[in-house]
Amino acid sequence: MNPIDVRCFSGSILNALPSPLFVVDSDIRIVAFNKAASALLGDAPERALTTRGGEALHCIHATDAIGGCGASEACATCVIRTSVGVSCREGCVVRHPQRMRLVGPGGVRDVYLLVTTSWLPETVPSLVVLVLQDIGELVSTQGLIPICMHCRRVYDKSKNWKPMESYLKDHLDLEVTHGLCPECFARHYPEISRGE
Repeated sequence: MNPIDVRCFSGSILNALPSPLFVVDSDIRIVAFNKAASALLGDAPERALTTRGGEALHCIHATDAIGGCGASEACATCVIRTSVGVSCREGCVVRHPQRMRLVGPGGVRDVYLLVTTSWLPETVPSLVVLVLQDIGELVSTQGLIPICMHCRRVYDKSKNWKPMESYLKDHLDLEVTHGLCPECFARHYPEISRGE
């Protein structure tokens, strides 16, 4: 790998971002990172430079195979690795949720992330911006959300039943619109669906 002037990635704008941001190559080797990312890298974050992301973040699969991060069977379906690959090949932005199992002093813990990757144009070798947003509070520990089987309202953490649309807006910032699937259209409007 050719040396890259990391000073161009260490400006105050990057450090102002509240989410961990890494600049990585196609093999997820860390070239630069912001202050939010350094909190994930332990006591000596500078040692993470040129280390693969799975090893720097202590992914449980980084030790599954002799080659480390990228060599195990689980790495073939890693959202971070595949997203970085797509951004490198296609020069596009990729966003996907990912559950990672990380090893730390307290043992193994699950971390839920929204992974965003974006290719940095005109970099040799190809580099990608990797942003890891914590979405753990949006995902319950069991991965279950109580929903009424009749009215479809959701039971939230404040112990209130609220419309699913409100729940999605409050927790995922999603706007919901209504439509009519073909099966319901045929069931509730049979004369129209048959063309009568």
